[in-house]
Amino acid sequence: MKVSDFNPKHGYCSLTIESAEDLWTMRRLIAKGDVVVTRGSRVVKREEEYSRPDKGERVKVTLALAVDEVHLDSSIERIRVKGTIIEASDESVTKVGSHSVTLSPGHSMTLRKNHWSQLDIQLVRSSGPSYSRFVLVAVDRREAGIGLLSGSHLSVVTTIESGLGGKMGEERSPRPYLSKVAEAVSQLSQHGDRVIVAGPGNFKNSVANQINEALKSEDVRVVDGPDLTGGDGIRAMIKSPPFQALAKGSVAVEMQQLVSEIVKRISMGDPKVAYALPRVAKAAAAGAVEACAVSDDVFSLGVDESQLVGALNEIEAKGGKVFLADSSMEFGKQVSSFGGIAALLRYALRA
Repeated sequence: MKVSDFNPKHGYCSLTIESAEDLWTMRRLIAKGDVVVTRGSRVVKREEEYSRPDKGERVKVTLALAVDEVHLDSSIERIRVKGTIIEASDESVTKVGSHSVTLSPGHSMTLRKNHWSQLDIQLVRSSGPSYSRFVLVAVDRREAGIGLLSGSHLSVVTTIESGLGGKMGEERSPRPYLSKVAEAVSQLSQHGDRVIVAGPGNFKNSVANQINEALKSEDVRVVDGPDLTGGDGIRAMIKSPPFQALAKGSVAVEMQQLVSEIVKRISMGDPKVAYALPRVAKAAAAGAVEACAVSDDVFSLGVDESQLVGALNEIEAKGGKVFLADSSMEFGKQVSSFGGIAALLRYALRA
């Protein structure tokens, strides 16, 4: 989340949503009675001599919406905010009835609150700059998979076929293939990203050198990975010990360690674990949650949105950590199998 101006004393925060994790943060921040100011479009009917009464003109307008309802649709990465328009940059925009705006990654907005709680301030400041990002390349002579890991969210961006045979012939230079891979990485990466190249054999070294030249950077790391490329190779790379050593302390590695410990405790019958929303919410109310993982497909499992948001906020208000798990990854699928939410407890709760 890119925060451009934050003044809790005067009740406002201006920001740009950048990722799926940011949407979850905003869902926890926006509450009934808040005001969301953002730019959108509305159909405006002009009362002119030759205008058709059943037609209107769609115009760009800045709206301030007093929030009545807010819902997160994590499957298509958007938040829908419903309320009443209290301010509009175009005077012809009607303020009668309910209106809604949709927020998604790339959206800029201002959130106004009458009171910013300590948890609200913590959520904004902890999500300040985006999570550490890793550009991942799983490559061999046949194909290269390129992915982006931001926080715990993985996107397989593209797969590039080399067109080369099984053996390198003198008449087929790999340079066009190397250049395509380097160009794709260059277009994807931003300042501060870490680029990691993995794959079988020594061909990955040539790829890393080409990426170094394209980025004019020496911060491209090569690791020994599984004998897989494409999307499967990227997913396997994230689970590999060499990657986890390089990414130690990152959200993705912390998430994998958290879920591994949850699975271990459940299999051992350890009472210091809770899963499914009713149990986790009970543990949150008792201040017993040390760390919690919630799957991004949790709402498809029939979980009550308001109860979930309340539990997550209570966990962090009482010193626990909350992590969002990508349901397309193995650890996210494990969390989904536990009802979409699971937590490590500081102590066992009485039955």
